Amino acid sequence: MPPGTFGDPDDPPPPLIFKQPEPGDPRAQRPLLELFPVPPAERRTAPTPARGAAAGPPSPPRTTSTPAPESAGRSGDGLTLEAFYGLRERPFSLSTDPKFQYESAAHGGASRDVLAAIEHRAGPVVLTGPLGMGKTLLCRALALEIDRRTVTSLVLEPLQSLDDLLKTMLADFGVVARQAVAGTAHPSRELMTGTLHAFLESLVPLQGSAVVFIDEAQNVPPSVLGALDTLDLATAGAPVLQLVLLGQPALTTLLDSPELRALNASLGRRLQLGPLGADEVAPYVAHRLSIAGARGVEFDAAAAATLFELSQGSPRTINQICDRAMTRGHTASANVIGEELIHAAAVDLDLEAAAGAGSGVLRTALLTVVFVLLMLAGAAGALWVWRDAVNRAILQWEQIPAAPAGPVRSLPAPIAPMPPPAAAPDSVQGAERRR
Repeated sequence: MPPGTFGDPDDPPPPLIFKQPEPGDPRAQRPLLELFPVPPAERRTAPTPARGAAAGPPSPPRTTSTPAPESAGRSGDGLTLEAFYGLRERPFSLSTDPKFQYESAAHGGASRDVLAAIEHRAGPVVLTGPLGMGKTLLCRALALEIDRRTVTSLVLEPLQSLDDLLKTMLADFGVVARQAVAGTAHPSRELMTGTLHAFLESLVPLQGSAVVFIDEAQNVPPSVLGALDTLDLATAGAPVLQLVLLGQPALTTLLDSPELRALNASLGRRLQLGPLGADEVAPYVAHRLSIAGARGVEFDAAAAATLFELSQGSPRTINQICDRAMTRGHTASANVIGEELIHAAAVDLDLEAAAGAGSGVLRTALLTVVFVLLMLAGAAGALWVWRDAVNRAILQWEQIPAAPAGPVRSLPAPIAPMPPPAAAPDSVQGAERRR
C-alpha cells in the first residue's frame, strides 16, 4: 500500500494535516525504514502552498537559537553575545536538540535501560522525573540511537483523543504522507487502526518493530492511555509495537488508577530520571559550551558549586541561570563567569529567594544547634578556668551543718473514761426484801 493512502489505492488520500518536523527533530534526521518507497513522480512534485499563502521566494531555514531580549545588545567591544563568545548558537537555550544530550550517571543509566527494554521487547516502559530533568531531550536522543529495523514515533504534542495519536503514529511511521491537504472529511478510527495493524504486520517478516514515545503522558486522558493495548500486535509473544511513556511523577499515580489496571499490569519497566550530581555540573556546562562552539569563556569552580546549590541538579534551571549569567557577562565583557554573575543571574530569575526559602528551615536548625554547642563549650571552659573556686565552693557546701529540726508539737494525752459508780450494799438488801 503506497504512502498517503487508506484502503483502496484509487481513493484520494484522506484530508489529514501533519506538521513538518522542526530542524533538529530526530524524525527529520533519522531515515525511516524504507518499507514504502516514494514513487519518483511524487519525489519530483513540489509541495502545494498552504491555503491562503501568497507565492514568493522560499522562507529562510529556522535556526535553533533563541535570542533573549538583552542578548541583542552589544558589549563594550561592540560585539554581540554570540560573536563575543564565539558561539554558533545559544548553548543554554531551552531547545531540545539531541546533540546537547549529556550522558550523566542518571541520564546514561536511563538511556541504557530504555534501549535494552526496546531491544528485548520487554513491554511498555514508564520513565518519570520532575519537571526540567530533560525527559524530552532524552527521548529525542534515544530515537537516534535505535537500530534501523525499528521505526519510531515521537508524540510531543498534547493528545486529546486516540485519533490524534493514530494520525501522529501513521505519519511518523511513513504510512501516511505529511503533505496531505486539509479537508473536512476525516478517516474513521477503525480505518486508521486497521492501517496501523497492516503496517505492523509488514514488519514481522523483516524482523522489525515500532516504538512510540509519548511525552508528558500524565496529561493524556486516561481513556486514551487505556486504549493503547488495542493498538498492539504481538507475534510469538513479543510485541511489535512498544510504548515508552514519559512524564512527571503524577504519571505513576495515574497508572495506579482502576481505569488503567490492565496497562499498569503489562508494564515491562519503571524507571526514574534524577538530577545531575554536584560533580557533574561543571562537565555539563562545558559540554554544552563545546557543542555551541564557545571560545574564550569558562565557568569557574565556584560558579559550578553555586549552580548546583541553586538548581539542585535540575538541567533546566542550570540552563536558565547560565544563559542569564552569560548575558550579564557579555554586558560586562567578562570571559570568566564567576560566582558573582551566577548569583546576579539567580536574582534576576527570582531563583535566589526560592533557594533561600527551601533551605531556610534547615539553616535555622543548624544555627540553633551551633548556638547550643557554643553555650555548652563556653560553660565547660568556665568550669575549667575556675575549677579551684568551684571545688572550694563545693567543699563549703558539704561542710555546712544541717539545719536544726523544727519544734515537735506535743499533743495532750487522751483522758481515760471513768468507770460507773458501784451500788451501795444497803440498797441491794432492801431490794431483796421487797421481793
